[in-house]
Amino acid sequence: MYFTKKNDKYVDALITGNEIVIKEMYSKFFPKITSFVLSNRGDAQDASDVFHDGLMYIIVTQKEKRKPIHSFEGYLFVICKNIWLKQLKKKVIKQEVMPLIDSDMDLSRFIIKQQMHEFYIEKFSLLSDNCKTILGSYFNGLSYDAILEEHQYASINTVRQRVFKCRSKLISLIKSDDNYLKIKQWRHH
Repeated sequence: MYFTKKNDKYVDALITGNEIVIKEMYSKFFPKITSFVLSNRGDAQDASDVFHDGLMYIIVTQKEKRKPIHSFEGYLFVICKNIWLKQLKKKVIKQEVMPLIDSDMDLSRFIIKQQMHEFYIEKFSLLSDNCKTILGSYFNGLSYDAILEEHQYASINTVRQRVFKCRSKLISLIKSDDNYLKIKQWRHH
């Protein structure tokens, strides 16, 4: 019911590799896809890639199971449009994430932050398991009441003392390391 001889002709040509009909598809349908991609932040190469990917999609899906296509041109356009919008979304995400390394200053700040983080983790790992657990809960925003319940301490006072002792131990480990002075100097440059 939905098949027309024209739509069959295009699908058959893609599946069998009929170059004459495929050239006809390029001349008939490619300009519309190109126009869409160019008007949506793409270039000629993007349009070519999207068109090719759209044709490949049709080949793969129609080889598996032939489905009725009411309008080959409309079907191809929707497929290409979806492919391009998906690629565009990836480009936008990459552009939003990447500016971190726009300049040498941003890169050096990133490196310093990363080194500070690694230094902190290294010192944190030297604490007793009990201190790691208590400080982990504390740094993750748990209240003294929640820590009291979670770790079954005798009183809030005991929790406060434990957090204080563990934080003091961590600070002491950090400050006693020679690298602490270097990191401190980097932060002020």
